[in-house]
Amino acid sequence: MKKILILLLFIIFPTGCLNVQNSSVDEIIYEVQNSSLALSNQIRAGYRYYLPLGMNVLEVNAHNEVITARGFRFFLYVDFVSYYNNTPFQYQISENSYISKDITFNGKPGYLEVNVKNDKYLIEIMFNYAKIEVIVDRDFLNEAIAKSLIILSTIRFNDEIVSNMVGSNPLSFGEEEVNIFDTNRGESNFLEYVAEYDHYEDRNIHDPDRIN
Repeated sequence: MKKILILLLFIIFPTGCLNVQNSSVDEIIYEVQNSSLALSNQIRAGYRYYLPLGMNVLEVNAHNEVITARGFRFFLYVDFVSYYNNTPFQYQISENSYISKDITFNGKPGYLEVNVKNDKYLIEIMFNYAKIEVIVDRDFLNEAIAKSLIILSTIRFNDEIVSNMVGSNPLSFGEEEVNIFDTNRGESNFLEYVAEYDHYEDRNIHDPDRIN
C-alpha cells in the first residue's frame, strides 16, 4: 500500500513534490518499479502508457514523441525491433557520470545515466525497450527522473500489432533513428536539433488523463 500511495503522489502532484524532491534517486527507482499499478491514458500504434499529470504531448511520430513538463522537452523513443527480438543488453556503469545505474527489473533491461554539461543535467533513462532523454535544471532533476520512469514503466506493448508492424515488414524498421542502448554522455545526438535547452513555453493545452 505504501508503494501505491507514493506512486500516486508522483502522479497526482507533479509540481512541488516534496516527497520526490526529498527522496534519493534509488528510492524513486525502487518505488516506481515495485508498484503494481498498471495505468495507461495514452494509446499509440503498438503500445500504450501513462502520462503523469502536468505533462503535455507536443508531437507524436512513428517511433518517438515529444512531451513537455515545466517548460522542458522530454524525447521518448520506443524501440519496437529490440522488443520484438527480445534483444539482450548489459549496461556498463560509467564512473565519470553524475549518475550511472543499471535499473534492469523483472527481466526488462534498463539504465539511468545523468551527465552535467554547462550547468544542465542530461538525463538518459532506458527501460522496457524505450528511452527518454531530457535536459533539465538541477531543481527539476528528481521529478524529471520520476516522471520519465513512470512513463517507461507503464509502457505496455501490443504484441499482435508489434508482430504485424515488425515481423511482416522488417524493411520499414531497417534503420533505427536511435539506438536506445547507446548513451550519449553529454553529447546527445537525439537532441542535436534543439538549439537551446532552456525552458520551452507550452502552447497546447492538453488533458493528460484523456486517452488520445
